[in-house]
Amino acid sequence: MRGSLTSRMVTASVLLTLLTSAAFAVLLLAIRDQRNSAQLDRHSQEVLVAAARVERNLVDIETGTRGYLLTGDDRFLQPAHAGEADFAQASRDLVDLTNIADQNEAPGRLTSIHVSGTAQAIKIKGESYIRDYFRPLIAAAERGDPAARSVENAQLGKSKFDDIRWDFNTLELAEQRVAAERDDRAREIANRATIAAIAGLGVTVVLVGLFATYLSRAIARPVRQASVTAEQLASGDLSTRMPTTGVAEIGVLEKSFNTMAGSLERSQSELADLLAEQAALRRVATVVAEGTPPEKVFPAVTEEVARLLDVDGTRLMRYEADGTATIVASWGEPTIVPVGTRITLEGRNIGSLVRSSGKPTRIEDYADAPGSAAAIARERGIRSTIGAPIMVEGRLWGAVSGFITKTDAPFASGIELRLANFTDLVGTAIANAQARADLTASRARVVATTDDIRRRIERDLHDGTQQRLVSLVLELRNAQADIPDTQPELRAELADIADGLVAALDDLREISRGIHPALLATSGLGPALKVLARRSPILVELDLDLDGRLPEHVEVAAYYVVAEALTNAAKHAHPTAIWVAADVVDRRLQLSVCDDGIGGADPAKGSGLTGLTDRVEALGGSITVHSPPGEGTAMHVRLPLSAPAEPT
Repeated sequence: MRGSLTSRMVTASVLLTLLTSAAFAVLLLAIRDQRNSAQLDRHSQEVLVAAARVERNLVDIETGTRGYLLTGDDRFLQPAHAGEADFAQASRDLVDLTNIADQNEAPGRLTSIHVSGTAQAIKIKGESYIRDYFRPLIAAAERGDPAARSVENAQLGKSKFDDIRWDFNTLELAEQRVAAERDDRAREIANRATIAAIAGLGVTVVLVGLFATYLSRAIARPVRQASVTAEQLASGDLSTRMPTTGVAEIGVLEKSFNTMAGSLERSQSELADLLAEQAALRRVATVVAEGTPPEKVFPAVTEEVARLLDVDGTRLMRYEADGTATIVASWGEPTIVPVGTRITLEGRNIGSLVRSSGKPTRIEDYADAPGSAAAIARERGIRSTIGAPIMVEGRLWGAVSGFITKTDAPFASGIELRLANFTDLVGTAIANAQARADLTASRARVVATTDDIRRRIERDLHDGTQQRLVSLVLELRNAQADIPDTQPELRAELADIADGLVAALDDLREISRGIHPALLATSGLGPALKVLARRSPILVELDLDLDGRLPEHVEVAAYYVVAEALTNAAKHAHPTAIWVAADVVDRRLQLSVCDDGIGGADPAKGSGLTGLTDRVEALGGSITVHSPPGEGTAMHVRLPLSAPAEPT
């Protein structure tokens, strides 16, 4: 059989429907014949009943006539007259019933016609008996005519009635014969219908079995195999396939299922590659987000790229202004050039191609490539190379490249485009590092400039304003001494003015020391902190382990940290004592200021601690404040002794 499963199923269904319909049609015909036979049987009974009614009327007339003639008693005429009155209707009913049977019955039609004729004859003879014999005879008897009771009339009446009775017997026999023929015919039809139905149902069962077997082999078995394959696919075995042995739609289903499995297998491989790429990008992005210096980001990028793309080695280079490139990171073998080597970009190599195009590119083969870099690649057995540019703030900064050695499997199509995500992260790391370096250097310059301004103000106050105030005080004292005793009021006024100038000079000295103490510049951090401790209204215990002088920017920052901490503690913490410790560990000044006050200090609320934090971080240091309420305040500062790096 050819065609689709639908056409095959439709054909088989039509055959089964026809066979089943034929079997049931035969059964329905048999049932209809049985029903018709039962109806005709009931009609026959009705005919016989009607015939018996007519016969009973005639018998009542005959017996009533005979009784009246013999006895002369009118009571015998009552049933006779009742029979006479009912005979007309009863005979018409009988004739009508036999005519209906004659119209509805095809088989045995002659017998039915005979029955109808007999019924008509009974009606005619009965009417004649009543009209020509019963009525005249009764009338003659009622007139007293002796001939009415004669033997001849009696014989004549008996002869007429026997003739009619014979017709009744004929009608009953004919009707019984018709019923018997009808029953025989119905049984024959029922037997044929039973045989046909059994044969049809048997053939239907055989066809159903054959069709079920075909469906099991053509549909159920492949569908079952498909479910097993689907379960294997769902469990992760994407390499499973179905045998393509089915026909029509099932064959298409098997091929489609295998195509879907192949697509899922490829999708799984692509998804695995994507997840691996995302994981690698996430690891690199985490390193970049942590503020790791570029020199530590570069090796991580080259390693992640090499492992992700399954290449033999990777290189990260920075383009220089003179047309060369510097290798800043590498991974894998063979080692062509070490990190830090500057290479030329003449000829055809991945560095020159990326620099000239500014786009991801590849070199499939170095066999005929000119230039020293291509010659080195051939010597090291490098077959193909891919590369992608690193852009920093819109300009080309460098490139990342990957290579494979001699092999029959070249780079996959578009693999160089996957490098772009990593180069974006490298560019971000470089830009972030540059921004951090610029910010740190800028803040350091601001702090240094501020300190210079403080020193200049302190120097100007000391060398200028303070000296002038001292001269004015001396001149007032001299003028006060020259005033005669006769003017005590004037002498007192000059004395008050001189005292005011002295007080102003003292205030100015305090301000000068607060701006930038001269002792800090001349003697260093240790003596300056001791002066701060002596001037503090709160007991200050010092633990200083400082050998020699520290860089000026470190001493200034540490001095202002301690000064601000002592001032804040005295104003807000209400401690009983303050502890200050300072030492140098691993080229870093470690400074701590602790008190036993009320705590609760929060740098985020705009206190003087915010300015200290900015100053410390501008110098590349760190500051932490731990101040739980009721438990005092502890400030820890770490300052590098080296000066902040200028941005490159």
